[in-house]
Amino acid sequence: MKKVFLSLEKSKDNDQLLSLIKKQADIQIVDIDDIKDEKFTVIVNGPLTQLADILMTRYKLIDQIEEVLFVGGTDAYGDVTPVAEKNVYADVFSAQQVFISTVKIVMFGLNVTRNLKNRALAPLVYLKDPSIFVTDECGIYVETKGKVTYGKTVTDVYSDFQFEEHHCEIVLDINKERFNTIIKSL
Repeated sequence: MKKVFLSLEKSKDNDQLLSLIKKQADIQIVDIDDIKDEKFTVIVNGPLTQLADILMTRYKLIDQIEEVLFVGGTDAYGDVTPVAEKNVYADVFSAQQVFISTVKIVMFGLNVTRNLKNRALAPLVYLKDPSIFVTDECGIYVETKGKVTYGKTVTDVYSDFQFEEHHCEIVLDINKERFNTIIKSL
């Protein structure tokens, strides 16, 4: 059984995600305070503030996190500024802290999930069938100082220059037909 900790902003999309996760026999929602020595996955659809706080104050849990499935960021265009996505922009320093940590992160960026009926469902579909997502390993940093680029998630996917750390996976494409089939089956 997959254990999942949720860090979700209050929204209609996240309510649908929560409802569907609760129906899954192979997924158990866990409370961070109840986690003992088990491995778990973190799903975040909102600012990364809570996860950054957990990584800083409860650092022993880092080795137990199998992966973070993050709905946010972008490697193309933003929705708050021309280059920044709202979940990163809301707390750029926490986002940077999470991206430079050692936990494995799968980023479902705005530019890839924008055309989904409910982009919050991407992590659940990923848990069910990761093969429908085209991903690439990369380094991701968050611009915390730029006047024009503040909040941008900077990746090295399309660059000859490569960051030292590559513990992130960025979703580059989704098989939307299979995505919708899985959603209907849930």
